[in-house]
Amino acid sequence: MNTLSKIIFKVDAKAEKRIAPYFLKNRKYNLTGMDEYSKYIRDFPELEKTKTLPLNEAKKILFKFIDEYYKKNYNELILKKEEIENLWKESSEEFFESVVKVFNGHPWPKGKYSANLSIFSMFRLKPGTKVFSIPIEDTGGYKDATGHIKYTLTHELMHIYVEDYYHKYFKNRLEKSKYYDFLEIMNFIVLNLPEIKKHAIWFTNPYPSHMQRCSYAQKLYSECKNMKEFVEKLIVYLNKTEEK
Repeated sequence: MNTLSKIIFKVDAKAEKRIAPYFLKNRKYNLTGMDEYSKYIRDFPELEKTKTLPLNEAKKILFKFIDEYYKKNYNELILKKEEIENLWKESSEEFFESVVKVFNGHPWPKGKYSANLSIFSMFRLKPGTKVFSIPIEDTGGYKDATGHIKYTLTHELMHIYVEDYYHKYFKNRLEKSKYYDFLEIMNFIVLNLPEIKKHAIWFTNPYPSHMQRCSYAQKLYSECKNMKEFVEKLIVYLNKTEEK
């Protein structure tokens, strides 16, 4: 299956406005220990005031900023989109094939994959879909972080793939909060495997609240014969434990 042909990269102010309310409503530290909103507006200090304003007022300011930015910089954003598309084509098919091998033949879910290229600095996957956003100027906060855009792409694509894998073989085995923990822990394990990391490029670090469970998962993965055995045992472990 040629998955590459189903990934559509978009530059779209309307998509920004659909995504922005999620970050506006999470202007405090989330369950992963990350201040998502501060990272979201990291590159635009003029938006700092939206951190403390009432939601509706902050939304108006943010939406106006998006409209003005896209009007002024649209052509440059389109050129950047084309650059990202070309970079992704270099090894995307090998990445898709490598993931299938790691998961013992489980295919990528069918459908169109849409990557909205955002001017802001946070990822966002709409749960249960193949629609996600990634920062168009993504360096992960690191100076001269060449190739980090591939990390954000592989990170979000793995969430889509693991969601499909989980729902096929392990549906409803985890409560909602532990299921989201599971998705992040799985990314930590899979994206750090040598055959996958060469496409992701960057090392995947655990969220602060996942340190203990990721450490256990690494040991568990090394002891399992295949991915299904690992996921089965990881789910049992997550259902029995809470992060300390």
